[in-house]
Amino acid sequence: MTPLVRLLIFSGTALFLAACGGGGEVSPTPASSPEATGTPRAVAPAFLCRNTTDPRPEWNVQVTAKWKGEDRIVIEGSADLPGLGTVNYWVCQDGEATGSLQRSREPEYKDGKIKAESKVVEGRVGPAFDANAHFDVMLSILGQPVQVSYFIIRVPVEGKPE
Repeated sequence: MTPLVRLLIFSGTALFLAACGGGGEVSPTPASSPEATGTPRAVAPAFLCRNTTDPRPEWNVQVTAKWKGEDRIVIEGSADLPGLGTVNYWVCQDGEATGSLQRSREPEYKDGKIKAESKVVEGRVGPAFDANAHFDVMLSILGQPVQVSYFIIRVPVEGKPE
């Protein structure tokens, strides 16, 4: 993958998060609900749930995502990357990025370990939460100091909300 393609993928992610109000611990949804404003729900670009870039085999990337209870997805794993990184991820429901699962703690990549967690909330971007839907976590680790993805992988969420 060329640096330009990586930049475009990263830019698409950044645009989605910026358009949805994401950043830091802020949830990736707008501040006002569609019901309050009388405007229809915004739909996040579906390409965010399709584009992946494979990690190099020597990075030994292993990540799982599992439902915990009725309202949380826990993401854990490891990767042997050649440098520091910052975890970025978003949740897809039936192939569409959704704001119904928002970060409940800041994702982290430290000492080769990956940790993140999302919680179900009333989403205002993408599809409404459906406990029977298929969920995937799209996860990337951005290199430091230049924020270019080492990879973007799809991690199927195991189980169902209890």
